[in-house]
Amino acid sequence: KFIENKLKLVVNREKSQVAKSRFVKFLGMTIIAGCLLISWQAVSKAMAKTRELTPRSTNESIEETVRKINQWYVGWGNYFMMSQYPSQLKSIEAHIRRRLRSRIVSQQKKRRNLYKRLVERGVSRSRARAVFSNRGRWALSHLKAVEMANPNQWFINTLGLKIMSDRNLPHWFPLKVWIKLREEPYT
Repeated sequence: KFIENKLKLVVNREKSQVAKSRFVKFLGMTIIAGCLLISWQAVSKAMAKTRELTPRSTNESIEETVRKINQWYVGWGNYFMMSQYPSQLKSIEAHIRRRLRSRIVSQQKKRRNLYKRLVERGVSRSRARAVFSNRGRWALSHLKAVEMANPNQWFINTLGLKIMSDRNLPHWFPLKVWIKLREEPYT
């Protein structure tokens, strides 16, 4: 009433709310326990963008996909550098790498080709045999053998995948510190 009657301002009721800070999302950020972090909506949109940039079937090379991801993620990550939880950025980076590993698995077409590739990349034959299970490509992308053949550093050093969570900014908590976000308001 004060804003509308006394100050003569128009309040958009759809966008405006009076609530505790942990219930409010503002410019993709939220405040929980006095700490600034990326809202669950922004994280969800980032995961969706990752899926969009790494489609299941495409004729695009992995290098071209990484270039597109870098173009988006560097801008997105720089915007959210004000967050105090780099572990949120790290989880998005892990999701990107897993999507790329899944694409590498599917590009091999047959399990024996994937097995040969893993052995060529230094994985033991006994560990590489795990690819002959009935699992789908998403499950295979998380196998220890696939992660050993395509480690995080391979994506960073060889493919040039950009990482934002390793910057050690002074306002960041350690990477081990994690906060669980929920869709519904905290009670």
